[in-house]
Amino acid sequence: MKPELKEEINKIMLGIPERNRLAISSIDWAHVTKEIGEKYYLNEEELDLLMVETALVLLGLKDYDLFKLAIEDMGLSQNDIRSIAKETEDKIFNPISKKIIDSIKKEAELNNTSWDKRVNFILSGGDYTNFIK
Repeated sequence: MKPELKEEINKIMLGIPERNRLAISSIDWAHVTKEIGEKYYLNEEELDLLMVETALVLLGLKDYDLFKLAIEDMGLSQNDIRSIAKETEDKIFNPISKKIIDSIKKEAELNNTSWDKRVNFILSGGDYTNFIK
């Protein structure tokens, strides 16, 4: 990955939630993207485009459907386009998404935010003293 691209991605990463940063950092997505590109014989320009598009989706700046459209513009066969999208989804997007979801679930468990506590709070008129024992 070009150094200026890596620097720009790192700047944007500082602005996303920590759980997302940790999930994205847990996988060497740039290396995996490069491997996928090499597997399908992408030239340097196409590989850079694939990395940029992957980063945009990971950072939440682009929708996954637009990612697929962008790689269609590379002029590859439909089979290669589907394969690249599928591999990127399986090796990068899905594992990172799963880590983010797991992190959210853990946070919810720690906060112990069950529905009945919220309902009781609302029914009490927002009086916290009803819950102090």
